[in-house]
Amino acid sequence: MSWDFGFRRNLNDQEIEEFASLMVKLENVRSVESKPDERRRKLEPNGKFSCKSFHSFLISGGSDPIFPPAKFIWKVKVPTKVKILGWLVVLGKTNTCDVLQRRRPGSCFSPHWCILCKAQGESADHVFVHCEVANFLWKKLFWEARVDWTTPLERNDLLRENPIAFGKGKKARTLWGCGVLAVVWVIWMERNKRLFENYGGVEKEDLWERVKFWASLWVSISKEFKDYNLSSIILNWQAAVV
Repeated sequence: MSWDFGFRRNLNDQEIEEFASLMVKLENVRSVESKPDERRRKLEPNGKFSCKSFHSFLISGGSDPIFPPAKFIWKVKVPTKVKILGWLVVLGKTNTCDVLQRRRPGSCFSPHWCILCKAQGESADHVFVHCEVANFLWKKLFWEARVDWTTPLERNDLLRENPIAFGKGKKARTLWGCGVLAVVWVIWMERNKRLFENYGGVEKEDLWERVKFWASLWVSISKEFKDYNLSSIILNWQAAVV
């Protein structure tokens, strides 16, 4: 096969380098005369371009077209605002004290103090995972799901699908996803209320009851749980997924 690009002027050094790079990429290209040419995107099974797949590819550093937290969060059957919060947590874009400190040094909240545990600095990984309040809620969720709990190093390890939790099937996946994002939602709402409303806060057990309520409410309006009412789901998660 010969390539005729029809150049009509002399190339400068940069253009020569770009042309050489293009030729290297085309070196192993082999056309198949029996099939018509077509455009295909490797990021999608159907070969078509989508902004969603390309965005996932970019935020994963261009190495893996499927970013596990993205695949998990956007499929969970919770309100859009809860999904957005989960996505901001994954990207580290929540306005925790360490982020505010970097944006406006000296004019924001102390990055060395967490209002939930009042013991350590506030970062996304701390407030959503390592804070004793968050850690308690995650332990309760994993206990409900009959899954062994080991504190992860990063928040993203929690915001991904866990097919073992609550068993197998659509109901189990739905409940697990709602439970995970309910923990994130309750933590952030409690943190903001204490910080901005001069609110003394509630006990950790009360926060867990909020997690159970929100998760149960969200799954109760999903088609997977159409035969269950809210009170029965709250009463026994394990029985609801059978």
